[in-house]
Amino acid sequence: MLMLTFSYLSFRKQGFTLLEVLIVLFVVSIMTGIAVISLPTFTQTDSFDHESERLKAVVRMLGEEAVLQSNDYGFEINLLEAGSHFGYSFYLYDARYEEWQLLTEPPFNSRELPAEIRLFLEVEGKTLDVLAEDAPPVLILSSGEITSFDLRMSHAGNRVLEKTLTSDGYSDVDWAKD
Repeated sequence: MLMLTFSYLSFRKQGFTLLEVLIVLFVVSIMTGIAVISLPTFTQTDSFDHESERLKAVVRMLGEEAVLQSNDYGFEINLLEAGSHFGYSFYLYDARYEEWQLLTEPPFNSRELPAEIRLFLEVEGKTLDVLAEDAPPVLILSSGEITSFDLRMSHAGNRVLEKTLTSDGYSDVDWAKD
């Protein structure tokens, strides 16, 4: 009897049963399926996160530039290609000619966003028409003040991806807390 138990244990140590192998393969295939289904979400999130953080950083940099250079700047969103894309532009106010000049040097040059990213600008509680022809709706002044605004950035293909860049006019530009 002791011999029979010993031979069973030595046989058991030689490998896995077919059932164990099938269970492991099943679990691995489920995990792979979840990862593949989530892959498009990762790429959408990456592009959205990159563009949103870039916009925040550039607006902050322009605020610092306004104070350091004693210049007034403007910011507006643009509707491009018959409304299929959004973008944004920055302007410098030229007091000598009393006009707004488009900034063309990086990082303040005009930027076209990927087609799936949407922008909606609210200035001092009012939604603005993107096609207005006046001064830029958001002013970044040399005194350090900035027009109070909420800039909502959303992803057309993923309703979960949405952020709002906000400023109360005096404090730093930052993402609104939900």
